[in-house]
Amino acid sequence: MRTTAIFKNNYTATSHVIVNQGGTSSGKTYSILQVLFALAAAETLVITVVGQDIPNLKAGALRDALKIHKTSAVFMRSVKNYNKTDRVFEFTNESIIEFKSYGDAQDAKSGKRDYLFVNEANGIDWEVYNELALRTSKRIFIDYNPNAEFWVALLQREVENIKSGKQ
Repeated sequence: MRTTAIFKNNYTATSHVIVNQGGTSSGKTYSILQVLFALAAAETLVITVVGQDIPNLKAGALRDALKIHKTSAVFMRSVKNYNKTDRVFEFTNESIIEFKSYGDAQDAKSGKRDYLFVNEANGIDWEVYNELALRTSKRIFIDYNPNAEFWVALLQREVENIKSGKQ
């Protein structure tokens, strides 16, 4: 599998929340999905990839995931089934990577997961993100294009305050 520095930085990150900011076609989404496939192949996990709606997921993150699966012999062997209707990759070790969208915070309260990937996070409401984050045990990946400030800036300031001892 061919990877980039973005893959390495996300794969080796130890923070609970990893934020990936960058322009269109910078490789953020593709690299994070490669990380998630590698993690899912290595141990039994529940991974949720969230987008603002299903059409955006299908045109972006899901299309990338299908390409990653199709072009990697290791991942082709590791994935038992892809359920196109439910948008779920089922791995031979019982891991799943599911692609979902949530209409509101109440909807986001269903289900727990090990890893969460919030794709194009500036399209996701804070309340939805917060409910998903509360139900994520291991790590959260966030990506977005920096065209306007939104709730991720608050998260980044909070982390900076913790690091500097201001909290």
